[in-house]
Parts: sequence; structure tokens; C-alpha cells
Amino acid sequence: MIKRFLGIGWKSKIIFKRLTAYVSINRLIVEGCSLEKGKVIYSYLAEDKKGRKIIVTYLDGKKANKFKV
Repeated sequence: MIKRFLGIGWKSKIIFKRLTAYVSINRLIVEGCSLEKGKVIYSYLAEDKKGRKIIVTYLDGKKANKFKV
């Protein structure tokens, strides 16, 4: 599923506020991708080949059309 790994990774923390959980994104990623506060990004829960849970997030604000099962 991954076309090309760009060699950038970061550690995130889960933040709880009331009934919602948030995942933080590194500020350099936010600025480098021209993201702004309030912008909608789409994330999807998936599994890798080893069955580990992953979150796939599209930072361009567009929904994914289809995923191969």
C-alpha cells in the first residue's frame, strides 16, 4: 500500500479531552505540508502485512477513493 517512504517519522502522543482522543502531529510536518488549524484531513484504520494496526492519513484533505482488501 505504501508507494514510497519519505524517510520522515515522528513519535505521537494520545491526548484525551472529554469524549474525544487526539493524535499529535509534528509541527515541522504541519508547516511543511501547509496544514492550518481547522483543516480537515482524512485518516483510515488499516493493518500491515504482519497484522499490526496502522493509521493512514491523507494530508491533502481529499478522501481516499477505494482501498484494496
